[in-house]
Amino acid sequence: MDRPSRRSVLAGLGSALTGLAGCSNTDTSTTTSETTTEPTTPSEGKTPVDTTEAAAEVARTGHPGDIEAFDEAIPAFLTQWELPGATVAVMADERLVFTRGYGTVGPDSDEPVQPTAPFRIGSLSKPITAVATLDLVEKGDLSLDDRAFEIRSDLLSEGGPADPRIEEITVRQLLAHTAGWSTTTVGFDPVFAPNQVAQAEETEPPASAETTVEFMLTRELGYDPGTDFQYSNFGYCVLGRIIEGVTGEDYETHVREAILAPLNADGMAIGATRRENLREDEVRYLSHTTVESPFPGEGTVPRPYGTGVLSEALDADGGWVGSAPDLLRFVRGVDGIDGVPDILETETTETMLARPDVSRWEGADQYYGLGWYVERPEDGVVLWHNGSLPGSYAFLFHDRNESRTLVALFNGRAPDPLFGQFNVAAQRTLIRAMSNVDSWPDRNRFEEDI
Repeated sequence: MDRPSRRSVLAGLGSALTGLAGCSNTDTSTTTSETTTEPTTPSEGKTPVDTTEAAAEVARTGHPGDIEAFDEAIPAFLTQWELPGATVAVMADERLVFTRGYGTVGPDSDEPVQPTAPFRIGSLSKPITAVATLDLVEKGDLSLDDRAFEIRSDLLSEGGPADPRIEEITVRQLLAHTAGWSTTTVGFDPVFAPNQVAQAEETEPPASAETTVEFMLTRELGYDPGTDFQYSNFGYCVLGRIIEGVTGEDYETHVREAILAPLNADGMAIGATRRENLREDEVRYLSHTTVESPFPGEGTVPRPYGTGVLSEALDADGGWVGSAPDLLRFVRGVDGIDGVPDILETETTETMLARPDVSRWEGADQYYGLGWYVERPEDGVVLWHNGSLPGSYAFLFHDRNESRTLVALFNGRAPDPLFGQFNVAAQRTLIRAMSNVDSWPDRNRFEEDI
């Protein structure tokens, strides 16, 4: 496929990809269509000269840049949105052809961010959970049509769930966000409300993943399972508990040993809420406000380290921390092309990418498969996902036909009122930069010191 085809993919995906934010935990809804006016950004008051000069001063790390499209676009984007730093990595034909760090490790630091720095990845955790679930299906330990709460009947009260339809929910429906849960019905997203859930369940805050599930079993569903799509962080929280129930291991241990370690991506781990508990090499996160700590007696803290961010219930649905190269190592193991052996068989991968049979996706160019957004432009297949938590933003884009994958991780995002515009701008900036590269270097930095 030549460059015009790549540009046509960009044009076709521009409005389709942008606007969905994964586990964003924003206080305002995100935009799902193009804006008709120029977005208002934090640096709007600066002159073009000011912005250009500031972008030129943004630190760059890694091998000397020979992909000018990113060296131009990312510093300018960080400057425009007043973000501390980012890493970008690109894989072509399962080779790591580009990886760079831009900016700093945190808002109060002058230390440049390195290409291998771990970041919170938010809902990029969902493809990892999906692959771990499908791996158990392949091994015969699980079926996509198994009922979730037959597997985890221990989480049900003696009287059963408040809504009998909950007992009909299948593993497939959890993966596809068609299980019936709706934050509109509940009134909030329980994985981002650990103290509210703990209070309702009369337990010590913050609420655990199991407590969060038990709380939701006392609530009504928003629609019949399997009949609609509503993005549900909680559904993936349940999948984590299913993985634990089937394997007898905690979620993180099983996924690292069964999925990530065989792909040499076992540098990834479930993150921590408190700043002092972050990994030593992990970036620090930009905050626009303070909130209560989820831990009793700790008062107010910067929002990335507070209530409703990386809660104890946010593992399988949004809790992973990892580097851009490690995320590309994960993609190598599920991309369905020759080279690095895949974790999943071809038939299972096709099931993962198939269009779910719900009316929401009938005739749609884009849909949510099992753990991935899938776009099928012309004869191509594009997989993508984004993820966002207060203080972080992540985006993964995989063009299956071109065998090109991009991962970008940021240790900041726009304030909530601007998040919809930021989400759109980030994805377009990254896809445009990748599409503007005429040819990729013939190298593989997976085999080198990154």
